[in-house]
Amino acid sequence: MTALERLLLTQIFDSEPDGDGVYFFAETSPCDQIELPVETVRMALAASDGIDSEAAAFVRKQLKDLDDNAAHVQLDLSLTSWEFILQGIVRRSSTLDHVTVVSAFTCTKMRPDGFGGMAALITADAIKGKSTDDILCDLLDEAEHGPIMTAPGFGEHVLLRLDEQSVRAAIPCIIESDDTLTAIAADAITGADIRAGCLVTVERTNLTEEQDSAVFKAGLAAIREAEQRLAAAS
Repeated sequence: MTALERLLLTQIFDSEPDGDGVYFFAETSPCDQIELPVETVRMALAASDGIDSEAAAFVRKQLKDLDDNAAHVQLDLSLTSWEFILQGIVRRSSTLDHVTVVSAFTCTKMRPDGFGGMAALITADAIKGKSTDDILCDLLDEAEHGPIMTAPGFGEHVLLRLDEQSVRAAIPCIIESDDTLTAIAADAITGADIRAGCLVTVERTNLTEEQDSAVFKAGLAAIREAEQRLAAAS
């Protein structure tokens, strides 16, 4: 963990020592709007010099347009993601191969849809999560279909996933490719905007033809696999 990553994460979360590590937590939710003395941020950035990280790239961009006389800098962390800060730490670590995150959904009233939670696993290569609703769906599928769902021939495979970080990376190119598209800058588009855009796209996109094509190609590939297996056995 770089000095800059530690500085940001201790502002996003509460924290306390946990053996040789640090336990991060939030009583309500992670903080995505923080204000820090400019000198504190610059010192942490300098102490992290030479180490490529999501945190360093984000902070350099925020400091670039800052007024020279500013004593404090406001960091809008909704423009980035603390998950990717943690993933950067895992990628560089020689001892840490993952980070787990557990969240609880609570409500001030006993609403039927006001409670639950989720768990996320952050590795060097992926960030995956499931809500309690997802887990319940998995359990219902198992109850309906039994252990056979885990056997070869009954599995499900994700062919396409719309990743919000990929959308974020593509936005500057989209804006630059068409001068008449918009007058706003890429930095003005928040994480919430990207989330909403992804949800609208998922709702409006019909991939029936692509799915049928993938099923057909998978069927052909399965036939070839069987031919090779039987030829090798004879």
